[in-house]
Amino acid sequence: MSSNLGMDDPTAFGNPSDSDSDYEELQGDIAKFDQSVREFLDSQQGRSETPLPTRGVFRGRGVRGPRKAAKPRGDITARLAKVNQAFLGGDYEKALDLVSEVIRINAETHQAWTALSSIFREQGENARALSAMVYAAHLRPKNVAAWLECASCALDSLHEDEAGNLHTARLCYSAALRADPTNLDARLGKASVCHRQGHLAAAISEYNIVLKHHPYDLDIVRKLAEACIDNKNAESAVPAAIMAYRRYFDYEMGNSPMYGPDGPWHDIGIYVELIASTGAFAEAIHELKALSRWLVGRVQEQYWDQWQVDDCEWDDDDDRRSHVPHFQGSLFGPELYGHALPLDLRVRLVIYRLRLGEGDEAFRHLAWLDPDHPRTVDFLAEFPFVSYDLASELAKYDEPQRAIRYLELLRATTEEPDAVLLVLLGRCYLATGLQSTAEECFHAAIDAEEYNIDARIELANMYEKAREDEEALILAAEAMALKEAQGEPALNGPLTKEQLRKFSMKPDRRLRDAGGPRARAEPRQPKPKSAQTARILPRRYRAKRFANPDKRRQDERSRAIKLSQQYELVRGLKQQIKSGSSDLIPVWMESCRELVDDFRSLKRFYTWDKYLHFLGKKQLLEQAASEEANTELSQMFERLQRSLAPQGDSIPGPAFDNHQGISFDDWLDLFLDYAIGLSLVHRREEAYQVCESARDSTVFQSPQHNFVIHMAWSVCAINTNDEEKCITIARHLMRDGGISDSSRMFALLSKLCQSPVSWYTSGPAQKFILRQIKAIDVTYEVTAKHAAGKPNFDQSITAAAKLNMDICLLMLYGHILFTSTSYTYAIGYFLRAWSLDHDNPMVNLSLGLAYVHYGLKRQSTNRQYLLLQGQAFISNYVQYGGGEPQRQAERYYNVGRLFQLLGIGYLSLQYYTQALEANKAAGGKKLLKDIIMTNQIISLLSTNHKALAHELLVKNMKL
Repeated sequence: MSSNLGMDDPTAFGNPSDSDSDYEELQGDIAKFDQSVREFLDSQQGRSETPLPTRGVFRGRGVRGPRKAAKPRGDITARLAKVNQAFLGGDYEKALDLVSEVIRINAETHQAWTALSSIFREQGENARALSAMVYAAHLRPKNVAAWLECASCALDSLHEDEAGNLHTARLCYSAALRADPTNLDARLGKASVCHRQGHLAAAISEYNIVLKHHPYDLDIVRKLAEACIDNKNAESAVPAAIMAYRRYFDYEMGNSPMYGPDGPWHDIGIYVELIASTGAFAEAIHELKALSRWLVGRVQEQYWDQWQVDDCEWDDDDDRRSHVPHFQGSLFGPELYGHALPLDLRVRLVIYRLRLGEGDEAFRHLAWLDPDHPRTVDFLAEFPFVSYDLASELAKYDEPQRAIRYLELLRATTEEPDAVLLVLLGRCYLATGLQSTAEECFHAAIDAEEYNIDARIELANMYEKAREDEEALILAAEAMALKEAQGEPALNGPLTKEQLRKFSMKPDRRLRDAGGPRARAEPRQPKPKSAQTARILPRRYRAKRFANPDKRRQDERSRAIKLSQQYELVRGLKQQIKSGSSDLIPVWMESCRELVDDFRSLKRFYTWDKYLHFLGKKQLLEQAASEEANTELSQMFERLQRSLAPQGDSIPGPAFDNHQGISFDDWLDLFLDYAIGLSLVHRREEAYQVCESARDSTVFQSPQHNFVIHMAWSVCAINTNDEEKCITIARHLMRDGGISDSSRMFALLSKLCQSPVSWYTSGPAQKFILRQIKAIDVTYEVTAKHAAGKPNFDQSITAAAKLNMDICLLMLYGHILFTSTSYTYAIGYFLRAWSLDHDNPMVNLSLGLAYVHYGLKRQSTNRQYLLLQGQAFISNYVQYGGGEPQRQAERYYNVGRLFQLLGIGYLSLQYYTQALEANKAAGGKKLLKDIIMTNQIISLLSTNHKALAHELLVKNMKL
């Protein structure tokens, strides 16, 4: 008992105070555990108590998904309250600081991100607001409404970043579908976004899923049809739209009464057009007539489904209908037959009958569309796409005169010229023999759409037949260049209807407004031109070859007057810009561009190869020969190339000295001013193209012109920091003009370009200059041998030949070697220059620096000799430099820097002092004075004369 009591007594062992503290700590732990148990039991109240599963009993999967968000701590809640107060008070900056602090503490606080999104939205930062909203939605991934709100916000701000916001909206809709796969709003939104992104297969898939739940929703059927038509693989996608429409119409015909004039007539047109796109024209006719019969209220007349030999059901009278079995004229009024069929559906009957080769039946329907009737003009304006298809089918059916009448009416109803319409109109006029009118249509098509290929091909064919081979070749080259830029093979024949729909008539075919009859077409927006297309084909003047002589002369006079006025405008703008009106620079640049493009577009100023290169085709003949399919366009190009290319490079320069009353020198100034202006706004490639066009022109081939062009080219390279082009131009100047100035220009361009010395000291540059030196050496050796073989040999001849050596070239190569730290070889070329001119200060300075730097290298064998030799040449540099004070200041400063480099501070101070005195005598250039003073202070500090350095600094400091 005593032992047990002793064990139970906390004071039995050890210090009683220690035992008490341990016991109290244990009791505290037990209390905490009891509290946690009570809290757990309280949290489980209201739940059904289930026994724990035993072995062999099925265990359910339980609750899955992310855990429930914890309630924010008290300090977070307090900060969020302050955020709300600041936001409601309009102090968005304070609210932003507070909410940022909350996010810093706990980035998973949902209320903080929603508040941040609201703040950004009020500040007009929609992109940041959207990002915050998406982050908040990620914290509540099962909240479908939040994801839909994010997607809606992204779509509302498409004007800021269309591609990025569409991508964000698609991700948000996908997240909403992951949370709730049955949400149709999210699925429709995703389908719409996929359609706008061009991901049509995904859009079609989403629409089909929605249609499984709502098969009779006409709006969804329309959207599916639009996606199927726009799909690249329309052959496989269109049947889904046909089935959706068929399912809808079957349901409506069985459950709805007749619609009358307010029925879905427009959807019938879409439906039969989908069927016709598969080539089933007879089925399209059958469906069109059956659905139209249902809408007008004659659904009981089922016998018409068996009568498909003609369309007498929709005649104006009963003459042909009376011969149809089962027809009873008294059953329905005449207004439910011919006049009840809308005109656009009747025109579709014309088109389908023509495609089936049934011209008589088609022309019966066409009688309802009289070109002289005012109703026809209204119809063409309301349904331009159907009217275009009608004219196209008439042209294919060898009825160009009928097609021309409708096309001219359609042309008059459009507010802007349409290139596709004009091409078809030109083909129709060409088929009737009106070549001049056809040419005008094709030219108008090119003016309306610069990158139109079909008009160029048609004009090229016309000009080839008329023996206008030069213009035909230019047009063929332009067409091939455009096809290459668009990544398509050259055409073999006219465009198909599907290809034509890619152009400007396509917006009229959209199904987004399929709710009723289409209103008058809105003006089309101008098509965006890619930079590549604009670069390949600048605008050029196109003379009308088939126009009468008077018309051509009038056009030439008008063009000459326009160019003269444009040139005077450019000159006036240039003077105003020089006076300080810099805001006129964009106007001046645009005016210059028009003049330069006009000059570059004229074949007579270029050889064939240069002109074709200007059109964007460097290897046209080789490329045409290597094409997989020898197309009609490539064959025509080869024919024209063979007939014109042999005399291409033999074209002499023009015998005149001006163009349109403007001298060629003024034209060259215009070219170069425009190129430099382009370089100043960092449009490097365009500036180089202008310089290249000036260089390649046959009127700018004199040495003076060539030099000026390359000087302007070098300015463009300097403005755009193109060191490679600087070196290339400098090498060209050295090659074409082997004089000292060209070598100096090489060094100057290398210095002006803000880049490392890698291009200046590159291997190609070294080899190029070395080849020039070796060529001069060979010339000298040949001259010496010839002189030595003569009986009256005189040493002065050799001396004269020796003096013809270009010292600048030797010094340039020596400096390249010096810059690349090849001091040994640099000294060799400097010594060659020194042997020709002992007293040249630059030669002596370069030699002195080369010897000193060579002596400072770790691998130098006789360092003292090299340093003394360098000082000897530096002494010559000081002695023979001239007596002008400014030059003396420069020489003394250079010598001071040399001694400072060698660490001889007291000598550098002497020369710096002499440099200051010489600079003062020369007028005291402040920049040189400041440089000398700075180096003086450095020299004093290096010799531990800190007091003198401080005194000099205080003496010259100006605050």
